[in-house]
Amino acid sequence: MNASTEFLPSAAVVMPTLNERVHIEAQLQRLLRAEAPEDRAHEVRVGDGGSVDGTCAAALALGALVVPSERGRGRQLAAAARGATSDVLIFLHADNRLPLGALAAIRRAFANPQLQAAALAQRIAASGWFFRAVERAADARARRGMVYGDSTLVVRRALYEALGGFAPLELFEDVEFSRRLRRVARVQVLEAACVEVDARRWRSEGRTRATLRNWSLRVAYELGAPPSALARWYKVHAPER
Repeated sequence: MNASTEFLPSAAVVMPTLNERVHIEAQLQRLLRAEAPEDRAHEVRVGDGGSVDGTCAAALALGALVVPSERGRGRQLAAAARGATSDVLIFLHADNRLPLGALAAIRRAFANPQLQAAALAQRIAASGWFFRAVERAADARARRGMVYGDSTLVVRRALYEALGGFAPLELFEDVEFSRRLRRVARVQVLEAACVEVDARRWRSEGRTRATLRNWSLRVAYELGAPPSALARWYKVHAPER
């Protein structure tokens, strides 16, 4: 390690997967084999919910730790984060992307011991006013302490563990954890470390349908519907070829 990286905190990327073979190889190449040492993850921990497309084999071949888990993002994230040793945990969806320099920017930000939790500014990989509005709404929500999965929660491992980690929920594990997190820490949105968000769900389902479905599920959750029941209405990606 050179002198420029000695003071930077170590970072673990925690990623839930289910049939993400088409994305995982490029992801891990960036995270584990970046040219700049400060832009590499110290650990990539994959919580897999039963992939049948070769996701696990590809992840292992590139140096990630794969943790088999019962399906459900909350369960997968909790299982993968358990046992991490890095100073900072980065919870990244497999179909989202940290561009070059983003991981280094995260580590530089968390070199400030006062920073306990952050989200990344969203950049959706699609053009048009609709997606720019979604980005602004997501960033504003994260500044209020409500970090959805596509905004890539970054939190100090000690704080994550002190809060008990993600609950074993099929859906809205991000909302449930954010509620606990924002009681004890202010979430900062890191503009210098944006996350590129895949637009495949909007493309496959349609912008209006996907948006209304998400709003309806959130309202139902707030009214007390169990995440296990709501998850049935949230489309699971089939293996891509």
